[in-house]
Order: sequence, then C-alpha cells, then structure tokens
Amino acid sequence: MRNKTGNGTSGVTVETFLEDIKTVVRDGQELLKVGATEMKGKALYGARISDRAIRKSPYQTVGIVFGVGLIVGLLAATSCARSSRMEAMD
Repeated sequence: MRNKTGNGTSGVTVETFLEDIKTVVRDGQELLKVGATEMKGKALYGARISDRAIRKSPYQTVGIVFGVGLIVGLLAATSCARSSRMEAMD
C-alpha cells in the first residue's frame, strides 16, 4: 500500500489508519455506554429520593410545587407583558 503525507514519507498505511479509527470508535462507544449507564443510575437514585420525600410529606411538597409554579408564572407573565409593550413602541 502507498504511504502518503505532506512531506512524502511516513510509516502509516491506510489500513493501519483505518484500524486506529475503528479502535477509537469502539472506545468511544464503550465510553458512551458507561456514561449512559451512570446517568440512568443517577436518575433512578434521584427518582427514589424524590419519591420518598413526597411520600413522607405530601402536603408540604404540593405547597412548594404550587409556590414555585406561581413564581414562574408571574415572571413569565411579566416578561411577556414587557415584550408586547416594547413591540407596541416600535
């Protein structure tokens, strides 16, 4: 097989280059699998902790969720009102 680089000399062939690329791709796939497994484990752990907290004090949880929703809704309404006033001024 031919060796080709910018200066014309190299010990790397196309076959070895392709094998190296395949190795890198396989290693990347393994890393993604491990990362996805870890993320799934963390998500399940978080869901279990949240479930326990909600079952322990359901009324407090509903109150907190209601309060956060109210604040987010007010902020969104204020933001929308400002943007519509700014468009009206143009």
